[in-house]
Amino acid sequence: MMNDFLTARIAAQHGAFTTRDATDCGYVGKALTALVRSGAARRVGPSAYVDRALHDAASPEQQHAMAARAMVLTFAGRSAASHYSALALLGLPIHKAPLGVVHLARTRDNQSRRGAGVVVHQAYGEGALCRVGRTLSVIPALAVLGTAMVCGIEAGVVAADAALAGGRTTPDELAEWLGRLSRSPSLTSARQVVALADGRCESPGESRTRVILHGLGIRDLEPQVVVRDGDGRFVARVDFLLGRSPVVIEFDGKIKYDGIDGKQALVDEKAREDRLRALGFEIVRLTWADLARPGKVKAMVLAAVKRAGSRGRTSLRAG
Repeated sequence: MMNDFLTARIAAQHGAFTTRDATDCGYVGKALTALVRSGAARRVGPSAYVDRALHDAASPEQQHAMAARAMVLTFAGRSAASHYSALALLGLPIHKAPLGVVHLARTRDNQSRRGAGVVVHQAYGEGALCRVGRTLSVIPALAVLGTAMVCGIEAGVVAADAALAGGRTTPDELAEWLGRLSRSPSLTSARQVVALADGRCESPGESRTRVILHGLGIRDLEPQVVVRDGDGRFVARVDFLLGRSPVVIEFDGKIKYDGIDGKQALVDEKAREDRLRALGFEIVRLTWADLARPGKVKAMVLAAVKRAGSRGRTSLRAG
């Protein structure tokens, strides 16, 4: 078991600690090795450890955040969490990232290196850093751009949309840092993310839907549109309205239909769709499984456009 001193330090550091922390708290010689063997702690990197019980109870993203905190601590102010490791600390969504690898950025020099389970990038310069609790991190804008550079457009847009929606960054700040990174490799994805980012999307599923449709050439999408009837009465707020076609695209990843509340939600959703269809809208409902099959998504949308064209539109207003 851990002594009270180390337990208190780990609590203050959100589950993370270093070899130096353990030494300061009385774990000398083979005592730290014994702590790991007992199952009380887990080693996540050179001189970096986490509380085993807290780590095992956490989500994969939270586990990654713990590992990132521990590794930042080992550098004693010389590095900060970056890329999607910074997203994990900042509480922003991570999509398709290799969570077994922690990304850090140096705080003062232009050296970079790779090792088992960690990539250390060169410093970004003035204004790049913030603190998340006691842990140094790059600012949200840089976390978004770095994620795009190593994980691709879809992962970058998921993070960018959430950062914009939560007021963690702005389009101007993203563009400014993109310009400051002009000499960095792999900027193509980051440029696409800055162009596509839209804080009106309210979930990773909606962000992924928009990116996939854009890639399929279906680009005339308006997110979070309020639909009203011909008399100006509210009918619904929809995830996406497709350009000039009366086609609504919804991502169905938010509602659980189990239990009494779920059944009522299903009834309410059906009534909502009936009101939209009465106004002449066609509705395309996409799921997580659909997003993994872009060809199917395109076929569903084009079929809805064709049906809408044959039906025409009744009196409605959007806005």
